[in-house]
Amino acid sequence: MTSISDALFEALMTATERLDELRQRSGAKVALFALLAAAISMYALFPGPYEPQIPCPMDGTIGIGLVPPLWWVGGGPQTPILSSVGLDPNSRIRYRVILGTAEEDMVVVGTAEGGRGRENLVINLTEPLSPGTAYLWWVEAENLLKKRSSGEVWTFSTRDLPEIQLFEADRSVVDLGDDLTLSWAVADASEVYIEPVIGPVSLRGETTLSPREGVTYTLVARNFAGESTATVEVGVLPSFIIDSMAGGWSTTVDGLGSRVLGIGVVPGVEDDATRISFDLIPGGWAGITKTPSRRGGGLDLAGTDGVSFSSRGAGSGYSLEIRLRDADGTVHRRSWEEGAVPMDWTLMEALFEEFECVEAGRSSCTNESLTGGNVSTISFVAAAREEGGSGSSGWIAIDDFVAFRREGFVAEKSDLH
Repeated sequence: MTSISDALFEALMTATERLDELRQRSGAKVALFALLAAAISMYALFPGPYEPQIPCPMDGTIGIGLVPPLWWVGGGPQTPILSSVGLDPNSRIRYRVILGTAEEDMVVVGTAEGGRGRENLVINLTEPLSPGTAYLWWVEAENLLKKRSSGEVWTFSTRDLPEIQLFEADRSVVDLGDDLTLSWAVADASEVYIEPVIGPVSLRGETTLSPREGVTYTLVARNFAGESTATVEVGVLPSFIIDSMAGGWSTTVDGLGSRVLGIGVVPGVEDDATRISFDLIPGGWAGITKTPSRRGGGLDLAGTDGVSFSSRGAGSGYSLEIRLRDADGTVHRRSWEEGAVPMDWTLMEALFEEFECVEAGRSSCTNESLTGGNVSTISFVAAAREEGGSGSSGWIAIDDFVAFRREGFVAEKSDLH
């Protein structure tokens, strides 16, 4: 069924065509011009739609959501006589809503239909707007006779996303087991959380963490405009177990009379550990030793920065030493003086730069430094001081012998077994 405007224009065009035929046949120009003048007068007299007004959001509104409904008041004057016969051009009004960030970027974002006196109309956006952005918009109304009226250009701006002012760790790389502090500050957010592990947090704060492996912490801040994210990457320098110290070690002595009285497996820090008891002559030593079984005849600790282990012991008059012999036969030693080994488990750390050369192999100890490459033998010994004359006795227990790096990452695990 054709619209009222289509029917009206069809009637006018038909009449015009017939009058034109009449004019051509009889020269009835006066009648044609009279009819055209009447049609133009009728079109001019028919009222157009009201100018759209009273927008919502109101002109100049700031901080609204990203998918706001757009309201306005529209309609058009009614012509009772024409309405009674179904020919009122304002009985149906079509509205186009035009929106953009600048006049040259305006596009139609929705349409609506009405057809009464003053009425409230609305469209719902189908795509979210950009956060923190100023927009222009207006509404154009068109009735059945194609008469149009446009509202003023209104403005509004959307709400900004949350602002992440700070999200950082006090260190980008930590040793395995060490703590780091994660700090953050967020503005204009209704919800903030940090993953993994942490969960919901306040807008500002800090927390202490001890990651077990490299991790990327992600902060997510939300409000009704959307969400902002930030990340912090933390690397963990993993120590790697050289030996769990749960057995497999043999005894070693000075050959001068010092003795290992016993060797065995005892409870360690978490699992088992190796313990020896000893009786030392003055200036003598005794302990435990192991030879790596890695292919190539040695344990390659190059690229690591040192070794550590847990220890506890009893007795007096002796120092604790770790000795590393390389493939060339050179021995390097790191000593902890008398009293350094307490009764409770204590972590002992030794950087390679702290080792001293005590026995030269194929080369001299002059300017010889330990690099950790190609270690052929590892020993833990108790060494008695030379003065005193009575020697010493006691016991020591060793657990979890590992290598570590202060910078970078260890590429592989190694063991002596």
